[in-house]
Amino acid sequence: MAAGTLEPADELRALHCDVGYYKVMHARAVERETILKQRVGELEERCARQEERIKELLEANEKLQARVAWLEQQLFGRKSEQTGPAAGENPDDASVACGAIAPAGEEPKKRGKQPGAKGYGRKRHDHLPTEEILHELPPDRRLCPRCGKPFEVFPGTEDSEEIDWEVRLTRRVHKRARYRPACQCPELPGIIAAPPPPKLIPKGMFSCGFWTRLLLEKFLFQRPLYRVRSALALEGLNIPQGTLTGGLRRIEELFQPLYERIRARSREAKHWHMDETRWRIFAEAEGKAGSKWWLWVVSTSDAVAYLLEPTRSASVPQNYLGPDAEGIVSADRYAAYKALGSKIRVAFCWCHVRRDFIEAGDGYKKLSAWARAWEARINNLFAINARRRKADPDAFLLEDNALRAALCVMADDREKELGDPALHPAQKAALTSLRNHWTGLTLFVSNPAIPMDNNEAERRLRNPVMGRKSYYGSGSLWSGRLAASAFTIFQTCLLNHVNPHKFMLDYLQACAKNGGLPPRDIESYLPWNLTAERKAAWRWPERPP
Repeated sequence: MAAGTLEPADELRALHCDVGYYKVMHARAVERETILKQRVGELEERCARQEERIKELLEANEKLQARVAWLEQQLFGRKSEQTGPAAGENPDDASVACGAIAPAGEEPKKRGKQPGAKGYGRKRHDHLPTEEILHELPPDRRLCPRCGKPFEVFPGTEDSEEIDWEVRLTRRVHKRARYRPACQCPELPGIIAAPPPPKLIPKGMFSCGFWTRLLLEKFLFQRPLYRVRSALALEGLNIPQGTLTGGLRRIEELFQPLYERIRARSREAKHWHMDETRWRIFAEAEGKAGSKWWLWVVSTSDAVAYLLEPTRSASVPQNYLGPDAEGIVSADRYAAYKALGSKIRVAFCWCHVRRDFIEAGDGYKKLSAWARAWEARINNLFAINARRRKADPDAFLLEDNALRAALCVMADDREKELGDPALHPAQKAALTSLRNHWTGLTLFVSNPAIPMDNNEAERRLRNPVMGRKSYYGSGSLWSGRLAASAFTIFQTCLLNHVNPHKFMLDYLQACAKNGGLPPRDIESYLPWNLTAERKAAWRWPERPP
């Protein structure tokens, strides 16, 4: 037998001995494979989680970039939401004729009269008090420089005008004549004096005209009291802050009866514009923590009411309108207006809907074309509805059909886009909101008198908001009530084309004649109850708007 070789029997025995070894090695290999597969699964799961996290971070980053773009637009961008002609669109001839667009070949200006537009001429102000000042040549210039013969006066004058603005503070001294009876009748006192003039505040130093000016400065022109005091000091009058504050606190009581009657008139309406904004009250109030209060505005066809409330909840409009109120409220999409009950329908503002698409386009550049297309659709609705509201009965039906057709097309486009599974979250949010509020957004179709927007309420809040920026709010609850009542009275006057200065002056004088109390005939001071003579005398603007 050759060396190194085994007999078959011996080789078989050796192979049998190796079986156990290879089984162990195979078991170890299977175990290692199982562990590796488990690790691979864990790694794949971790990678999937990392991918989801990266996706979430990218979406969050995209949202933050959109937020930054929107904030930059709010800070540095154009504030007006009015839109001009789209690119490639030819403006109509009427806009060129009225000066809104420059003639062909000239670049239009951003604001003001356009080149080539017809002017209106210089306005005359003949209604202002006139003071005539005669200007004459000096005596040495009324002579001929050659012969010395004097000039003859020629009939007439060369006239030119200027408007002067004079602020004048007057100290009035009321001298009451005194009398002594010539008889000896015991019914008469020893000295009889003329009665004192009526005063708004007993023993007060300021006239009704002074308080009227102060109220206008504070609550119509939104100048804080310290600035008013500074302006008065420039004219020579220094007044302590407490003197003005104490007088305003007395006046607040005089406003309440008039304020409550305007609120009652507002509640009688069938259509209300509503909005709200924050208003600070820097004083402790029972049941209220913090200084954040809310100023609500309710505007109707002839009344504007402001409500100072500690909450922004739905209880405010519910309590104001009452359980039996029926009608339509124009408002934004704030949830409080949606809880007004079945008797009150909410006409949502299309400007807020359009703002959703504008913000999406400004925040996500890849969505700008899509957003502009939707903005154009909404602008087209505004244009059709404007023509419909101005149309005569014959043309109304044509414009009404065009409006309804445009809304049907818009609804179809909305549903088609919402069915796209690849829709961007910003697109989905804007379109979903449009669908959810569609019933309220289309109330104006069957109610042509209802506007598509809530700009009336937002415009009425703009004046108080300017005051909040100037003097931050109110220092106490009574001053907050004074602000709400003064805003109500002034804005109701403006809504009814009543001069707020003449109205307030007459009202305070009536309070003074009544011993510093509200006038007994307060109903006659409501703008809708004014006599024809008062309406003509208090007309604002003085010329028809």
